[in-house]
Amino acid sequence: MQTKFWVLSELDGLELFRATAIRYSYARHSHASYSIGLIEAGVGGNYYRGSTYLAPPGSIILMNPEEAHTGYSAEEQPLSYRMLYANINVVQQIARDLQIQDFPHFKDAVVQDRTLAKHLLSLHQELERSPNQLEHQSRFVNVLSKVLTHYADVKVPSFRPQKEHRAVQLVKTYLQDRFSSNISLEQLTNITGLNRSYLIRVFCQSVGMPPYTYLNQVRVEKAKQLLAQRLAVAEVAIAVGMSDQSHLTRHFKRIVGITPGQYRQMSTSFKTD
Repeated sequence: MQTKFWVLSELDGLELFRATAIRYSYARHSHASYSIGLIEAGVGGNYYRGSTYLAPPGSIILMNPEEAHTGYSAEEQPLSYRMLYANINVVQQIARDLQIQDFPHFKDAVVQDRTLAKHLLSLHQELERSPNQLEHQSRFVNVLSKVLTHYADVKVPSFRPQKEHRAVQLVKTYLQDRFSSNISLEQLTNITGLNRSYLIRVFCQSVGMPPYTYLNQVRVEKAKQLLAQRLAVAEVAIAVGMSDQSHLTRHFKRIVGITPGQYRQMSTSFKTD
């Protein structure tokens, strides 16, 4: 059995786990946290609430705190899956941000939702490879909001976000001025007075992208300026707040279409010492 387990302090101790197993089973147990998982390959099985559930690839697993269950690979082929274990306080806070008054409780143990599964997989992968605190927190809040809205047995009030021009401008200015820092979502909520879920929604509505994507865009623009001055790519990455050269390269190519090294070479090719 191949496994990886890690914890993110910036998400209030969110536990993450991924595994690939063949003919493996877990004894009956429960978790103190909410368990949210995704089957990537193979078929997962579990006995939960008096019934047996089978989860083929693409299935989302939802389990409530303190509810006993088993888990096993239901076929001979390898079972690959990912799990998030979110503590109760974090989930309740996101629920309150959504104006949900009830205690969140998942209705179904296994659900099929291709769009949500795609978001969940992307979130889990990003939480493993990226050190961007704002991205971690924003994507986590976004995915958990979708899970609660669609699959928790709660009443979700319907409301349309206001324009919030001042708050949006405050966030843009804050990100532009502090692009080299590891900014948190809490910092943005503190300067605007808006809760996390609502802030992300109004910013997306106004700017067309979430705050962390806007921050990456600002960093790439700053990187272009430094690369044109012939600074080394690794040096530029640190200067603009990226963790390393590969992190900068990934975001730079997404936005500009070429690597930072290629941009540096092209922008300085006509310059002389």
